Amino acid sequence: MRLQLQICEDYAREYRIVFNATKSATMFIARRKVRIYDDLQFLIDGKRIPTVEELPHLGHIVTSTLDKKSDILAKRNSLCGKINNVLCYFTKCDPFVKLKLVRSYCSDFYGSVLWEMSHNTIESICVAWRKGLRRTLSLPYCTHSPLVAAICDFLPLRDELVCRCASFISKCLLSDNGVVRA
Repeated sequence: MRLQLQICEDYAREYRIVFNATKSATMFIARRKVRIYDDLQFLIDGKRIPTVEELPHLGHIVTSTLDKKSDILAKRNSLCGKINNVLCYFTKCDPFVKLKLVRSYCSDFYGSVLWEMSHNTIESICVAWRKGLRRTLSLPYCTHSPLVAAICDFLPLRDELVCRCASFISKCLLSDNGVVRA
C-alpha cells in the first residue's frame, strides 16, 4: 500500500496534481472487528490518511465488516424522505396519482441486489415502505400489510427485492462475460 501511495505521489509531482488526504480514507476489511491495524498509518504528501470503519462509495455505505445494515438503514431513511417529499408537494393530488409518484420516484432501491435478504434490517425498510403506502392512500395505520400491497397493486417490498436479486443473478449467469458469469 505504501509503495502504491509513493507511486501516486511521484505521479502527482510530475503532473502537478495535489492529493487531499482529508478526502481520502483507508479501511481494513475483516468479517469481525479487528484492532491489530489501529497503529498502522498511511501518508500521502506527508499528511495522514484517516482510517474509517465505514464510508460512502457510489451511493452505498461500505463497512469494514461488510455488513449491509448501515446501507439498508440509509436507503430506508432516503425512502422516508422521498415519500415525505411526494406527500408534501403533491398533497392536493388524487391518492392514486401520489401512488404512481411514489412508485416511480421512491422505489429505486439502487444496490438492493447486494443485500442479503435474510438480513434482519430488511424488515425495517419493508415497514417504512408499508407505512409510506398507507400514508399515501390515507389508509388507517392498522390496515393489514397484505391488503396494503393488494390495494396498491404492488408486490410486497420483500418480494420485489427478492425478484430483483433473482433477476440480477440470472443476468450474471447468462452474461457473455466469463468473469461476470463465474
